Amino acid sequence: MGNISNRYAIVGVGESERSKNSGRSPLHLALDAARAAIADAGISAKEIDGFMSYHENDSCTSHQLATYLGVRPKYVKDITGGGSSTEMLIADAIGLIEAGMLNTVLIYRSMNGRSGVRMGGGGWDMNLLQNAIDGGSFIIPYGAGGPGQWFGLFATRHMHETGITKEHLGHVCVSFYEHAQRNPKAFFNGKPLTMEEYLNTPDLVYPFNKHDFCLESDEANAIIVTSAERAKDCKSRPVYIMGISGRQCHPHTHYWSDLSQVASDYVAPEVFKMAGVKPEDIQVASIYDCYSWVVLRQLEAYGFAPRGEVGDFVADGHLKMGGRLPSNTAGGMLSEGYTHGMNNVLEIVRQIRHEYQGTDRQVENCEIGICTGWAGPDMAGAMILKN
Repeated sequence: MGNISNRYAIVGVGESERSKNSGRSPLHLALDAARAAIADAGISAKEIDGFMSYHENDSCTSHQLATYLGVRPKYVKDITGGGSSTEMLIADAIGLIEAGMLNTVLIYRSMNGRSGVRMGGGGWDMNLLQNAIDGGSFIIPYGAGGPGQWFGLFATRHMHETGITKEHLGHVCVSFYEHAQRNPKAFFNGKPLTMEEYLNTPDLVYPFNKHDFCLESDEANAIIVTSAERAKDCKSRPVYIMGISGRQCHPHTHYWSDLSQVASDYVAPEVFKMAGVKPEDIQVASIYDCYSWVVLRQLEAYGFAPRGEVGDFVADGHLKMGGRLPSNTAGGMLSEGYTHGMNNVLEIVRQIRHEYQGTDRQVENCEIGICTGWAGPDMAGAMILKN
């Protein structure tokens, strides 16, 4: 991709109601989120000519969504994927607009992730899973049959190498739960977490207890991307994309054998170079948080704390309001809701727009932020945004 810095923008964001049992189809949820994003942008649905989504065989198609919005799209794309899919599809949208094929793209994630298809909720075909995951036959027959077990192994190795402790994981959880208390739409609003409670909660899969896991929720999120030129005609305050890395990979498909590096280590230099900024220029963050440990490893990868010091970074309160890097300020996937990361994108857009100005939810004077995506140690993406 050429120099696209500040030439494209997010002009609309929206979400459906968030619940544990929506009683509605993913199509209905997607329509709610899309209509909210369209209203936010102040455009007509017919101005959108591209529709993209990601799913885990649990959603509606982009063509269905476009049809019920009254649009005949020029382009539709539905990919199977979770973490880092938002950043990848935004990069794809930019490429298609840059090529002159599209003008404006709506990207969404819609799922009944609690009442419908649950990630890691059981019922998986273990024989199929062994073949679907590179190296799966080395771990799945021995009991590591779901994401909690896999990420527990990754975390334990990293903790051994760097001195990160269980309490450091707890600081991530406590910080994000604290943010959720300012967000009335967060699942854990009204349910603050203390370090004492965290440490006294039994582990589900070492080193994780229930607070270290992301939530399950029924909801949809939507984002609208267009050129900076067209953004001038939108009602909303555009948030410009300074740099983006859609989805980088670990050097080896069998990444289990080498956890000294993760895909985020390759994303970081590219996204900072494209944006023309350094880690110290970032004022607010949305860090992909499927598990608490994933936040720590990414803080290290993106240069916010040196290897071996990231535990002290979070223990010193730097993820909280007033810290060096307020992160996941709506509560993140640990305490707000879960759409494989898109809810974190909505929040950072709103922070950079200063939509919470005058409240204790607004990060003061934030002009530049980073949003990261993580599919695992093997694949990751990120983007740097500004107002």
